[in-house]
This record gives sequence, structure tokens and C-alpha cells, in this order.
Amino acid sequence: MKKKVLVAMSGGVDSSVACALLKERGFEVTGVTLRLFDPGDKIDCCGSDSSGEKAREACDALGMRHYFKDARRYFSKNVVEKFAAAYLEGNTPNPCVECNRFLKFDYLFKIARALDMDYLATGHYARIEEKNGEYSLLRGKDENKDQSYFLYCVGKERLKHVIFPLGELKKEETRKIAAGYGLAAAREKESRDICFIPGGDYPAWLKRRKYAENAPGYIKDIKGKILGRHNGYFNFTVGQRKNLGVSSGERLYVVGINPAGNEVTVSGLENACFSSFRLGGLDWLAGVKPEPGNRLCSQIRYRHKPCEGIVESFSSGSLVFRFFKKQFAVTAGQSAVFYEGERVLGGGVIEEAIR
Repeated sequence: MKKKVLVAMSGGVDSSVACALLKERGFEVTGVTLRLFDPGDKIDCCGSDSSGEKAREACDALGMRHYFKDARRYFSKNVVEKFAAAYLEGNTPNPCVECNRFLKFDYLFKIARALDMDYLATGHYARIEEKNGEYSLLRGKDENKDQSYFLYCVGKERLKHVIFPLGELKKEETRKIAAGYGLAAAREKESRDICFIPGGDYPAWLKRRKYAENAPGYIKDIKGKILGRHNGYFNFTVGQRKNLGVSSGERLYVVGINPAGNEVTVSGLENACFSSFRLGGLDWLAGVKPEPGNRLCSQIRYRHKPCEGIVESFSSGSLVFRFFKKQFAVTAGQSAVFYEGERVLGGGVIEEAIR
């Protein structure tokens, strides 16, 4: 009897090719698209009505069943609302991680189980390796597309039920496979924006959705001296260098945000670099959890090169990690992910950056 797999489909080239490859491997494949937006939102990406139509066209071309499941309220509560709340606290949240945590590998995982599926698959560029009954999450082979950073929250117990068919491929290979199957998605451009904020203008989105409104405040230096004014702290993120609205003899960066006082602190590069961070919301994929004194490599942004450091303290819900060399713009709200070579050990959300 064929093993059954449910594939999370956005209608794009990656999820479409994931379906094609799984069919080649002999699986009984079913596609599902989650409706995340209202038709009036005018969003053309994963979760929109147009993405559902594209996914259905791909499934028709591949001879597969396809479902369109309404997840708008769940997505709004667990991704959109959490993003807005964290941003207004002065953090820089990562909604892609939370979408994976709550939508793809929880909500969809439950749907897969309800449909009596053996596996859940996505078009992420990452790999799962099994050795002696132990499952590990690894980086994708394409260094430019590796998405393992966003997947530390999959859950150790779920790894054996998840498949990433594109993990061994480069993006150009994926497009060639799509073209070979005559899939329309082979020609589609790739979006790099957050799906619910097309164009990436977070402050404008916050104001349009009535989460925030302009309010005059001060830009100060590290000693509290007023350097200028701004129209709302939410227009800034830690590490920002451009469009600060102040002039100086040295290059300035945002090094602190105070929502309660509507203040933004700027300083030179030295104060924009941090030695440590405290991490919460831990998800640990490795069999052995870290102990104080362990040397690890941590990646603190998607394109950040993992850097070595040491675990200073660890409990069930919190970890303090110190880099051997200070790192630029360690930012509350972002995820920090620990690696051992290509293997993801685990990660969490940065709660505090420490100089």
C-alpha cells in the first residue's frame, strides 16, 4: 500500500515541485492550501485566493487531489497579531518562524493526521536525516536557499513524520523540474517580503491597520543627549542605519528602542554590537540539551553567519549565550538558532540583547 503524504501548497514552484517529486517516489500525494487572507486584502501570495487557484492548477496537472482550508482566524491570532504586538514592544519579530510553528507544523500537522496521512511535506530547502532511529534537521544543500533557520520549531517528535523533498536541490534545479512537468509556477518570480506586508513597509502597515499612529518623540545618544525628533518609535529597528533623521560626524545606528517613552537611542558601531543574549521559547531538536559551558555556534538572523560562543546558563525555559566575538545588532524578537555543522540543535526567540 502506498504511503500517503499531505503537501502544504502555496501555488508556487517549490511546493508544486515537492508534489511532483513525491509522486515520482511512489507516494499517494494530496495538496492543501490554507486560506489566510480575505479577498479584499489584495494580497497575491501564499494564503490568498489566487494562490489556492494556482495550487489547484498544479494539482490538476499532476493528477492530485487538492483542498483549500480556511485558516484566516488562526493565522491572524497566531501570526499577524503576535507580529504587531511584538513590533510595538520595540522588538523585531520573525513571523515566518511563527507561521511554521503554528500553521505548517501544528495546524496542518493535525489536518494531516485527521486525513490519515503518514507524512506532512513542504517545499522548504532543508533536510531530515535518520540514523539509528534518531531524526535530525539539517541545512538544505543550496546554501543560498537553506531555510533550516526558520524550522527549529518543527518539534523533535514530528521530524520522523515530515518530508522536505527539495532539501538536496538547488533553486535552479527546482525550476528545471517544474518546467519539465509543464508547471506554470516554473516562471513565477520569487517574493522576499512578509506575506501579509507586501512591499515590506512595516510602519505604514501598522498605521493602516490602526495598530499605531504617528506620535512625536526624541532621538537620543547613548548618554541621553537629544539629537533629533521622530514621528514614532515604531519607524525604527535595532541596527538601522539609514533614514535616522539626524546628522553626526560618525556613522550612527539604532541601538535601543523605548516604546514607553517613545524614544530611540542611536550610537556608533561599538554600541551596536552585543556580547550576549537571553533566549526564551526554546525548541530543542537534539537529543542532549545544552549545559553551561557548552561551546555552540549560533545564527541570529537568516543571513547571519553562525558564530561560536558559550552557554552561560540554561533552564527549561531560558538560555543565556555569550559570543566569543561581539556581534552586530543582536535584536530582541529575532530567532537565534544553534548549529553543529549542518545539524540544527535547536533555537528560540531572543528576549534580551546584552552588551
